[in-house]
Formats: sequence, C-alpha cells, structure tokens
Amino acid sequence: MEIVGTSRQGTSSGNGDASIDMVGLVKFIREKLDKLSCPSPECCIYEVPKTLKKINEDAYTPRTVSIGPLHHGKAGLKHMEEHKLRYFNDFMQRSGKSLEELVQIMEEMEKRIRECYAETINLKSEIFLKIILVDAAFIIEVLLRYSFPDLIITPNDRIFGKPWMISYIKHDLFLLENQIPFFVLQDLFKMINIQFSPNETLLKTFIDFTLNWFRSYSYLEVQELLVPEHIDPSEIKHILDFLRICLIPKQSLQPSRQSSQQNERKFDRPSATELHEAGVEFKVSSSKNLFDIKFSGNILEIPHTRIVDSTERLLRNIIAYEQCHYDVTFFGAYTLIMDYLINTSKDVELLVQAKIIENWLSDNSDVSNLFNGLSKEVNVKIEEYYFTKLHEELNDYCEIRSHKWKATLRQDYCNTPWRVLSITVAAILLGLTFIQSLCSLVSCNK
Repeated sequence: MEIVGTSRQGTSSGNGDASIDMVGLVKFIREKLDKLSCPSPECCIYEVPKTLKKINEDAYTPRTVSIGPLHHGKAGLKHMEEHKLRYFNDFMQRSGKSLEELVQIMEEMEKRIRECYAETINLKSEIFLKIILVDAAFIIEVLLRYSFPDLIITPNDRIFGKPWMISYIKHDLFLLENQIPFFVLQDLFKMINIQFSPNETLLKTFIDFTLNWFRSYSYLEVQELLVPEHIDPSEIKHILDFLRICLIPKQSLQPSRQSSQQNERKFDRPSATELHEAGVEFKVSSSKNLFDIKFSGNILEIPHTRIVDSTERLLRNIIAYEQCHYDVTFFGAYTLIMDYLINTSKDVELLVQAKIIENWLSDNSDVSNLFNGLSKEVNVKIEEYYFTKLHEELNDYCEIRSHKWKATLRQDYCNTPWRVLSITVAAILLGLTFIQSLCSLVSCNK
C-alpha cells in the first residue's frame, strides 16, 4: 500500500496527475462549517422523506393551492395566486391595518418563521414574507367564510362558488409540506374585527374556527375531535399538528414504556379472518376515538371509521409528520394494527359487516390495499407501540387451541337454530343407543 505524504502546499493525488491544495480544502470546509446553523427547537415543517414519498407521491402533493414556500410557484398551482391576493385584500380591510403595517409585523417574525422549516428556505426576505403573509391571510379568510357563509361570502366568490375547488383546498391544507407556523395564523387572526350587528362582534379564537373546519372533513365526521383541556396555544405547531393533537389519545390513555422482556417478544400477525376462526367476535365500539380498540373475553371492539377517497392522503401526511417530529407515533401504530387485521378483502368484509368500517371506496379490496400500503416504510418503536397490550391479548387468545375448536363447532355446526336442534337430537339418539347397547351387554352377562 502506498502512503501519500502531506504538506501545507499540497499532496500527490496518488496517480501523479494532480495535487490537492490542502490550504484551499481546509478553507473551503471551514467556510461550510461556519455557515452551519444550529437546529432550532421551532422546527416543525418538513419535506416528506423520500422513502415515504416514492410509495405515493400524489398523497403529499397539493392539487389546487400551495401554502408556504415549499410548493410555491409550481406548475398547476399558479392559477390560485390571484385568488389568494383577493382574499388577502379582504383580510387587510377586515384587520384595519395598512399594507405597510402588516409587512412590518411579518418582518419582525421572519427569523422565527424560517426556523420552523427543517430545510433552509433560499428565498429573499421580500419573496418569503410575501408568501407567508398572503397564504396566512388566505387560510384565515377560508375559515371565516366557511363559518359565516351568509355574512361573508360574496356572489362572485370564485372559490366557495365552486364546490369542487373548496373541497380540494380543504385536502391541501392538511398536507405536511403545505404548512405555515400556527403562531402566524393566530397573530394575524387577532387583528380581525368583524361587527355582525351593533351588539355582536367576533369573539371566537382561531382554534375555534380551525376545529370547526376540521369537522367539515368527510373522513373526520365520524371521529371525536376534542381540544385537550388547558392546551397552550403556543404549543400548536401548525394546522396538521393541531389535527393530530385533537385526535390522539388523551394523556391518561397514552402508552407506558414496555419492559425489555416485552420488547423482545415477537408479535404474530393474526388477521380478522384468523381471529374470527379462533372465536373472536367483532363489535363496533361506542367510542369515537380511533385508538380506543379493546379486547375483552372474545369480543374485539373497534371504533367506527369511514374510508373515503381522501383517507389515504390524510393518514399518510399525519404519519409522515410523526415520523419526522415525534417519538410516539400514534398513527403509525394505528395503521400497523389495522394492517395486521386486514390482509385481504375477506378481512374487510368482516369489519364492514360488523359496521366497524364504512367503505366509500369501489370495493373491499381497495380498503385492504390502502392499509397494506400505509404501513410500508413506517418505523414504530416497539417500546412506544401503542397497541402492545392489545396485540399480546390477541396473540394469547389465538394460541389456546380450545378457542379454535369451539369456534369451528359454533361456526360450522351451530350457526342456525335447525343445526343446533339436529345436533341435539343426534346427541340424544346417540346417548340412547349407547344406553341400549350397555343394557343388552349387561343382560347377556347374566
């Protein structure tokens, strides 16, 4: 092996064709290091990891409107820029602030806003602040018009006048790459002064309006949306984060860390069909929280959920956000347990019959494909897996052979009153025949 010497001026490259400028290299690396910024605790808006995006890029891509800098100016989204400016103009009039005042307010927040993005935003301040200001005002106006359509929406509104457009906008506001910091929205919303009547003004908070907007989402209509008590509004990162906060289990229900012995246990993957064959009965839960799945006796209770076209987009973006930002991945765990339960359309059929799944897609195979695909490339720490106890209970139940025998007897031979009656009569006849034979044997011996 040839060992190459070093010097201040340079070194041989090993092939004699050129030399390395060590001084220049050191200077270059040092300049790069000096430009490095320390990751900010404000960071909360991320580009979707490539491993997730390659599975279904469309699920993370805005279809109608870009919010924030990550998709600004992209083809197919530019037509909304004029609409956003109209909404911004309406917001400015409602705020009572001049354009100069609003720009000044945004300039004071610029550093903090930039720190919210995981990737460095290489845009000049003028462009960056214009994007944030106009997009924030647009979101506020959309929520206002949704809540007070009769009072605010004008006859020539080009967005709410077209149902398909507002529907697409609704979906786009939940995308991870389409977020702006929540504190910007809250600070601008506080400036609004709407007088509905001489004695009635707008007193609700931006959180109230956002929650009302969430409830309009077709997939979320069947889910419980509760703002945790005593929540600090400053802890909310953005709209997608707020939605997650409203949906996840409350503190008292959150998982405790598992022991190392539990961590080492390998989970089986019993499907709904396999559980059914082992005697498990499926029942729709009265709870409206996705995560409130319980197993008691032989009854598995699962909350009702509606599967619509936009379900995959919403779940994928929450999961991607969790993967980037949180240690405890509740939605990753939810899709994992549903992936275990659903392998084929037959599994979906069982859950549909139990009214656990309300399928608005083409057929049951679409639902099975959805959940089978959602868990791909998703990492869930076993020590933070929310459904550890549930999984253990289901595994333990399936390992007991007598449960399967009883289930087979019940499903194959006792599934109708006539079959039960016929089996009962057959058993009685068999018993009488045995007694007759025994009596004959006894009489012969005498």
